[in-house]
Amino acid sequence: MKKIIIAKHGGGELANQLWNYASVYACGLELGVTVKNPSFYEYHSFFRFLQRESVHTKLRAIFFRTPQRRSSILSKKVRVMYSIGLKITGVLRKKCTISSQNALNKPLYLPPTMSLPSIFSTCESLYVEGWLTRNPAGLKKWRNEIVDAFKPTEKIGEKVEAFIASLGNAYTKIIGIHIRQSDYKDFKGGAYLIDQKRVREIINEYMKKTGLESSKTAFIIASDGAVDKAAFDGLNIYVSKENAVTDLFILSKTDAILGSDSSFGEFAAWYGDIPHIIFKKEAMDWDYYKDKTSFFENKYCTMLAY
Repeated sequence: MKKIIIAKHGGGELANQLWNYASVYACGLELGVTVKNPSFYEYHSFFRFLQRESVHTKLRAIFFRTPQRRSSILSKKVRVMYSIGLKITGVLRKKCTISSQNALNKPLYLPPTMSLPSIFSTCESLYVEGWLTRNPAGLKKWRNEIVDAFKPTEKIGEKVEAFIASLGNAYTKIIGIHIRQSDYKDFKGGAYLIDQKRVREIINEYMKKTGLESSKTAFIIASDGAVDKAAFDGLNIYVSKENAVTDLFILSKTDAILGSDSSFGEFAAWYGDIPHIIFKKEAMDWDYYKDKTSFFENKYCTMLAY
């Protein structure tokens, strides 16, 4: 049986890999072929699809029981070892490899969005490389199947459900707040880093625009940096101390996500089919978000190519 194998994800972290993986997975469903993703070894332990991977992938996943940022020593070492293996096998599978890696950052679209390259007809296994593999039509067509396949482990799922249920008993609305900090402090000179005082201003504006009552609304803050609780005085805030995978699924269970310009919040919103409102340093375009109650491709999400 033919297979599609994601051999190289492009170096991104959790959300960039998930967008890539989901797009290829949709292609597999469209064509009726198996999809494997050995490049996802850093996060496999937190999802339910590790069982269909090879023994080598399962062994690599053992070292990543806790999500590691790519800057960690362990992550760097395992990535180097994996890249060496790719170079060795790359020569042998070159004729059956397609890649989204290009100087223009142009997405590689897969079926059903676009036709598959003709080489697939002559290759038993098709290898995919790069982080910009996309399949918007496939994500829409096969949404239910992808959401089901990409569930977290039972342990994480139960933790998320219990946490959301406890808040649901006390509040009528639950809003997710995603504040990306660590790498955004230096990335492009801090252009994408939003100060937490500005985040509070945006929350206030959002509440006024939507008519939310602070006493009946809970705000779950997920961030990779320290949260200044004083900036959110007067709000019912819950700062998550969970790992990135758990945070992603917690955010997906909220009624809406207000967050940084990031593929992380965008994937959480897609998975939960909820709106993702992007923080901006300048004035917010509230008319653009008016009446948005489900996921939509946000024109202000510049960190993700659809």
